[in-house]
Amino acid sequence: MEAAKRRSTPSKSMQQRNLLIIGIIAAIAVIAAVAIIVVSSQGGLSISDTDYADIPQERLPDGGFVIGNPDAPVTVVEFADFACPHCQEYAPTMHQFVQEYVLTGQARFEYRMFISGADPINGTYTAQLAECADDLKPGSFWQAHDILFELGSRGRFNQTTARTLSDRIGLTYSDLLSCAGDASQYETDVQLGRTLNVQSTPTIMIRLDDNRPQYINAGGREWDRGPVPYEILQAVVASSQ
Repeated sequence: MEAAKRRSTPSKSMQQRNLLIIGIIAAIAVIAAVAIIVVSSQGGLSISDTDYADIPQERLPDGGFVIGNPDAPVTVVEFADFACPHCQEYAPTMHQFVQEYVLTGQARFEYRMFISGADPINGTYTAQLAECADDLKPGSFWQAHDILFELGSRGRFNQTTARTLSDRIGLTYSDLLSCAGDASQYETDVQLGRTLNVQSTPTIMIRLDDNRPQYINAGGREWDRGPVPYEILQAVVASSQ
């Protein structure tokens, strides 16, 4: 009898997931009016270089890049490709999320370099450049992240990309090129994405505490691919507080 009771008791992770889903539904209703204003204003939002110097940064045991308050209750995880047009279009939304929720300590942001089929040569190359920027100048990954999305959105991935990145971050150009040939974090990120059934970019997931990333269930559907509306991200954070 006691064993049966134990088997029928929901796990902690399942309880967290159920509570999160309920919280998201409630939060969406509460913030809907505000979300409309935010979303409508995003058309003119551009990615600018943010000063990340005072924002907590870390690399996970597998090398994944994370930024934000280590005590934040939720981490938004993005699988994206600097050379993917849909990711470039979605980048201002994620930039807004970082400004509003990550820099204020309410959430963390984890970026995974998942190479899509849009432009695999530039996708791989820019992922290697971003990783090497951090290797050569610790803490500069997120600045490189912003610059690469800015360049990509303007159609400027070419033979000068590495030069532009090195000049703007303050790296030695030859060192950046030398490092890029061996950079392989993107392979780890792609493998993680495949184990999570990531099929396209951008794909947005969440981590609760240190648990495995999971898809967002909200608005009557599971967001297992494609951009997640900003109001859903807002609701995720609101329900996690």
